[in-house]
Amino acid sequence: MAFARYLASIREGNPFPPPGPLAIQIDAALPGSYKQSRLTAIRRDNGSDRAEYHIEQMEGDAIVMQEVVVAYLDIANKIEELPCSSIAITPSNYKFQYLGEVGNAGALAYVFQITPRKKRDGLLQGQLWIDAATGREVLQTGRLLNPHSERIDVVRDTKLVNGSPCARVTHVTIETRHAGRGELIITELPLTFFGGANDDLLNRPGGPVVDITSR
Repeated sequence: MAFARYLASIREGNPFPPPGPLAIQIDAALPGSYKQSRLTAIRRDNGSDRAEYHIEQMEGDAIVMQEVVVAYLDIANKIEELPCSSIAITPSNYKFQYLGEVGNAGALAYVFQITPRKKRDGLLQGQLWIDAATGREVLQTGRLLNPHSERIDVVRDTKLVNGSPCARVTHVTIETRHAGRGELIITELPLTFFGGANDDLLNRPGGPVVDITSR
């Protein structure tokens, strides 16, 4: 039943992010050189193929920002531009093998091994965890198939409140082209989820609208 609910939620569309502005914080590092940076932005969909990022704050090392943050966002945007039907974690794109159940933040989750049926950009070789009660995705972990780039390992944790996705934290390890291994923590939070508590962020002008994936 949980797996059937999961498939139903996928057919309804990507459950995260929900409509509306999204607060994004990216903490990035090059562990080999002890350099770090942070980017905070508000993402708004403008009806085109690419979202607008209103930069709120950029700080830290410029090399980390270019080699790690920009490189990751460039890949993420390319994946977002792919048809949802071609990358969704569904039986048409993946083989599923049930591995068992595990406690997850006080709840029960079912764990599946997922194997792409074809080697295609944007697919993940790894595991999918779904909430036993709602069928919602709570965890993705594995290696991203991206033949034209360096190795990318992903752990994506989706937080549920009353059965609905409310926040997402993604840990990424990426082998950069020039600077070695980079690490990112991407925290995403819908501004509208907490209502009036974020009205100041929603209404203030914020920073410039920037294509932060341009090289």
